[in-house]
Amino acid sequence: MYRLYTILLVFQLIQNAQSVDTKIHTNEFAVHIKGGENVAKEIAQKYGFVHKGQIGSLKGYYLFEHHNIQKRSLSPSSEHCEMLQSDSSVLWFEQQEVKRRVKRSIPRKSFLPFHDPLYPEQWFLHGGGYGGYDMNVIPAWEDGFTGKGVVISILDDGIQGNHPDLAQNYDKDASYDINDSDEDPTPQDDDDNKHGTRCAGEVAAVANNEFCGVGIAYNSSIGGVRMLDGSVTDNIEATALSLNPDHIHIYSASWGPEDDGKTVDGPGKLAKTAFIEGITKGRGGLGSIFVWASGNGGRHSDNCNCDGYTNSIYTISVSSATQSGLMPWYLEQCSSTLATTYSSGTSNRDQNIVTVDVDYSYFAELQRGQKPVASKLCTKSHTGTSASAPIAAAICALALEANPRLTWRDMQYLIVMTSRYEPLAKETGWITNGIGRRVSTKFGYGLMDAAAMVKLALTKEWKTLPEQHICTTPPDNVERLIPATRGERLETTINTTGCKNTENTALYLEHVQVIISLNFHPRGNLHITLISPSGTQSAILLPRPHDKIEGSFNNWPFMSVHFWGEVPQGNWKLVITNDGNLVTNGPGKLISWHLVFYGTQTRPFYLNSLKESETEIVPESELEHAFLVRGVNRHSENLLNECASKNQFQITINSQSECTYKCPLGQYGEVRDYTCHMCDKSCSSCYGPSYNNCLSCSKHFLSNSTCVKSCPDGFFHDAEKHQCYPCLPVCSECESSDVCSACKDGLFLYNHMCVPSCPPGTFAEKRVCKNCHPSCASCYGSLPSNCLSCSTPLNLLNSSCYSGCPSHHYSNSDSLCVRCHRSCEHCMSSDTCTSCESDWKRNSQDICVYNARCTNGWYNSHLESCEACYPYCDQCSGPNTQDCVYCDSRYIWHEGRCVETCPEGYFNMNDECYLCDRQCSKCESNENCFLCKDGFYLHLGKCYISCPFGFYNDGKNYCRPCHSECLHCSGSSNLNCTSCGEGYLLMDHTCKPECPDGFFLVANREERHCLPCYSTCKTCTGFGPAHCTSCYENSTFSGNTCIPCLDDEFFNKESKECERCHDNCGRCFGPEETNCLSCPALLRLDEVKHMCFPCCDGSVLKKSECCTCSKDLDVCISSDHPRSITVNLSSQNFNEVIIPLSHVVPVVIAICLSVVLLYVILFGLLQANSMGWFRLKFGEQKYERVPNNMAAKFDAEMEKISLTRDDLEDEDDIYEKV
Repeated sequence: MYRLYTILLVFQLIQNAQSVDTKIHTNEFAVHIKGGENVAKEIAQKYGFVHKGQIGSLKGYYLFEHHNIQKRSLSPSSEHCEMLQSDSSVLWFEQQEVKRRVKRSIPRKSFLPFHDPLYPEQWFLHGGGYGGYDMNVIPAWEDGFTGKGVVISILDDGIQGNHPDLAQNYDKDASYDINDSDEDPTPQDDDDNKHGTRCAGEVAAVANNEFCGVGIAYNSSIGGVRMLDGSVTDNIEATALSLNPDHIHIYSASWGPEDDGKTVDGPGKLAKTAFIEGITKGRGGLGSIFVWASGNGGRHSDNCNCDGYTNSIYTISVSSATQSGLMPWYLEQCSSTLATTYSSGTSNRDQNIVTVDVDYSYFAELQRGQKPVASKLCTKSHTGTSASAPIAAAICALALEANPRLTWRDMQYLIVMTSRYEPLAKETGWITNGIGRRVSTKFGYGLMDAAAMVKLALTKEWKTLPEQHICTTPPDNVERLIPATRGERLETTINTTGCKNTENTALYLEHVQVIISLNFHPRGNLHITLISPSGTQSAILLPRPHDKIEGSFNNWPFMSVHFWGEVPQGNWKLVITNDGNLVTNGPGKLISWHLVFYGTQTRPFYLNSLKESETEIVPESELEHAFLVRGVNRHSENLLNECASKNQFQITINSQSECTYKCPLGQYGEVRDYTCHMCDKSCSSCYGPSYNNCLSCSKHFLSNSTCVKSCPDGFFHDAEKHQCYPCLPVCSECESSDVCSACKDGLFLYNHMCVPSCPPGTFAEKRVCKNCHPSCASCYGSLPSNCLSCSTPLNLLNSSCYSGCPSHHYSNSDSLCVRCHRSCEHCMSSDTCTSCESDWKRNSQDICVYNARCTNGWYNSHLESCEACYPYCDQCSGPNTQDCVYCDSRYIWHEGRCVETCPEGYFNMNDECYLCDRQCSKCESNENCFLCKDGFYLHLGKCYISCPFGFYNDGKNYCRPCHSECLHCSGSSNLNCTSCGEGYLLMDHTCKPECPDGFFLVANREERHCLPCYSTCKTCTGFGPAHCTSCYENSTFSGNTCIPCLDDEFFNKESKECERCHDNCGRCFGPEETNCLSCPALLRLDEVKHMCFPCCDGSVLKKSECCTCSKDLDVCISSDHPRSITVNLSSQNFNEVIIPLSHVVPVVIAICLSVVLLYVILFGLLQANSMGWFRLKFGEQKYERVPNNMAAKFDAEMEKISLTRDDLEDEDDIYEKV
């Protein structure tokens, strides 16, 4: 047992060692020196450093460089650290380390006559979001605010300042190239450095020109800092953050530490100092405005509270929402997010952000006198929170133009007060804080509203905020155990007065920081919540399943904006829960914690209009709206009317109510109240209230019950019918049902068709068949020197075609110029000479034989005497190795030499080496090649540019036969067909005798195909919602259309109709209150009884103790039992049996048996090892003690940052676009 423990411990240590990032040290030192720059120069010279100057605008901070230290080293230079440490003029120093930073790179009629080509596609400006929402930019423009006089700098990988859509607004004083230390931040001309320019275009793209779209602040000045195209150090970050702070108003950053779900990292000492200097001195003392992308680590369940840049009180942390008004897949949740803008979302459903793009070919084409393609200067594919930060910066610019006296804190207040939760209300996770404002860890205070920010900034009542006070509570240093059992929690409280009656009094909150030190392994299991005296619960850390290695937080400041406007007096509760799925090593330990309140002593003016009661309860109108579903209140009585008894719907025409079996166009029938309700504004007809319940579209195109602006891949749009139709199965993109524009794998585009191989006279280039040169009958390129065979009557020689063959060659039956035998000057075939070379004579069989004047092994020299040939030569023309004419019987003749075997690319015939075919690398004869050159494929001893019909390329340059069911294919299986034989139909890469259910027949010029029915149809006669012939079990059939049951309906198999659930149920599998699958708001699901019950029973007296249930997810929020699980059963007849939980027991027993078996195997391996049958060996590792004096002159606790990286991942670049 001891051995097992030891071996597991060794594995764990190895894993931990491999998972920790190695710090990379540069040859630069940041130094804080008293006495000014002259003293700094003297110290640099004294110790052999090069003085590089002051760091940004940070007075007293200088950058030293030493040429005798490696620019990138895995270990610090202790010798030089000791030098600086010993000097009394050096207050602080730090050898710079390379930091991992990743770029964070998925309509109403305009009032302006902008003719920018992509302006109509900027959906986020034109009500293109779900519900017709946008960020209210156009009303701000209408009021005359376009960013004039405001300067924004994009801190990124550079900016193309001469871009035609940016040049007019480019500001060189807001720009700098830190990577190359010059004034020009133009990025490198490659595909990896477009990020900064794209961000700049969102802000300041020039309006009303012929390029791209329109920037939100299109009259602002835009600059860029090139800092990410190389190693990033604390010095580089500080230089960027402190660039020209009295000229630049807003800094926008779309990068940060690695979003891998396990890194905890933040700004170093210099960058922190730059932030503080910026908010205290920037903009003439009003404070620089720092806008930051919250992060793209959603796929890793990352949490931006672990990012010290977005977690800072000095930055405006901006999140993203999709066009559908939902949380995008890349979003990181955290309590520090202040607000949200639109960005990219799910492919094929949500649009991306339109902006400018880097392209240098535009100017090159102008210089050559060519007409450049302006569209290359633009992109429709800007994505992620990278796109959100510049949008937020641009909106801030509009507000700053309206009121240039806004401070950095004023701007944050404006955002909190004006951001709207309604456009994003259908996403879950919203809470109501102590002053009645909606806020969430996903979106902060909601979608930014440009017009509202401008209006509030202009109001006469706006007053600069009172002075910021900082109140710090005494630390609680009592050590407490964090439970190891999943679901258990530690609770502890701090009581505070908000430093009342002191100079630090903070009675009206802005930011709240929780400074925590703890040990818990693994750290990723922790779920930490802070609860204010008003009952607001803020999740300051959510579980991070990738955070497996590290086990501590050391004075890490978790920041929350959720308590904005609340009063701090009372008990603050900290709840730490073991809430993850990772294996826990044992109990953890909370070492210490305390609170830091940032706020004001006096009430900010906007709070003066709020009554005291409004800080505790939610307006009744908001609560009512929250519980409305599909037009009626779920908890009201059924709104039956006279139409209900007839099973008809009530409509109102000219104030008169009528009954109808079918609602008018643009409305649908609601079975709960038997009335007609309006469809979503995107639908022209529908079967339900949602944007994805459409049956037809008036403006855009119908795709999977949703109206989309552009059809997904594999579909084309019919402008007349406003619908997306599928391309043929062989097409990946198409323009119509029989016009392909791109093909699927294994196929080639030829005359708008997808074919298995390019026909004669064409060649494949990037999967498109292009014409050969006219002289070629077949080819591998467009040049006349790329021929494989020639057009009649030309002959092929060295891949080119000629009218005749040159000397020493003859034309064979395949019109190839073949070299004559070496003895022939002219010939008619390989063995028939018409004239001989000198020293050769023709015999009676028309064969040239060598005219030897000496006996074998000797040659006639210029002295007319016979001399010895080189060894191995039977006959020769001279004494050297290359003078052989014939070899003795042991050797083969090759170009004048005698060799044992022919070299590669040649074959032996009649004891002479002959060249293989031009496309062949190895052969036994010209008819039997067994290895082809790259780009050619071997088939029956010959090399082909593409495999013939019935064969496919196996990836190793061999042609293999297709499956017998395929006429042509891309692989060996019957699931890899690309065309079918007579009598068969192509469907999903298989050949079928007929189309199965869910597909319909369509034929084109070359093939017959089975295409899938519309998503709501089970069988059909064509594509579209109105071509169904039968439906799935959860749909009703009406007039060739299948109407799916909505969320609060179930399908009754007996009546073949969708019927409504019981009022107590959200979703259900039958009409009874015991048939619930989920619950509406204020109710919770009992998974065993399938019933919905109130969250709180009658014994609960205080409102704050009652839980609140989410109306979209079936979980209780702010509950003692936070994980109320939904049973995901498919719609079914209400009398079907539900599988009991007891059936899980066999699975548990099987798992236990597997564990026992694993133990036996490990025990056996260890026994074998101890008996000497084999040995387990581990690579030796050596460790060096770090010198104790390395960390002498800086604040150790505040600078400790835990960096981790999973070596198995392939993200090895220091910086990575997202």
